[in-house]
Amino acid sequence: MTYDELEVEAMVQEALEECVEFENLDDEELFELIENVKNLTGSDAEEAYEYLSQYSPISRKRFVALYYV
Repeated sequence: MTYDELEVEAMVQEALEECVEFENLDDEELFELIENVKNLTGSDAEEAYEYLSQYSPISRKRFVALYYV
């Protein structure tokens, strides 16, 4: 695992400790997580979605809306 991967994983874990699941995050916080994962996965939407959904369920519709902002 690279340093970047560890950093993004730590951000995800921290966000989930505070809000329990992604649906409880506000759009700005979720957008930041998506941007970090997007950079990690090479901007592939499906990979980014799968990466985040392994930690907590996330609405695909909301994810797509924030991914393509």
